[in-house]
Amino acid sequence: MPRLSPLAPLVLIVVGCTQFPEIDARVPEAERTGPPPALVDVVPLLAQADAARQSRRVTPQSAEDLAARAAALATRPVPNAPATGPAQDARLRALAARAEALRAAPVIDPATRDRLDAGVTPPAALQ
Repeated sequence: MPRLSPLAPLVLIVVGCTQFPEIDARVPEAERTGPPPALVDVVPLLAQADAARQSRRVTPQSAEDLAARAAALATRPVPNAPATGPAQDARLRALAARAEALRAAPVIDPATRDRLDAGVTPPAALQ
């Protein structure tokens, strides 16, 4: 069992006597003693949200235009996209095979595992 330093009680006394800042002192006096904030009626806010949702800005025609634009963007080539083809497919298969081989092999070889399982023998000076 480790021995505590003879200075440990002194450290604990010094830490125990430390002055911590009061959190309440950071709140202005007017906010602590003032009236509570006014409550806001949510009904007008909900009505605004409903009005925005039911707005005529989005029409069936604008929805069709948006769908057509999305379809056009889906057919465009992606800039800086990796090339595809037989060479890339072969590389992908090779990488997948390497990953499987790494998953099948043990992470720690048996000799090292035995040494780890044996544990640590402390030196005679520490026993």
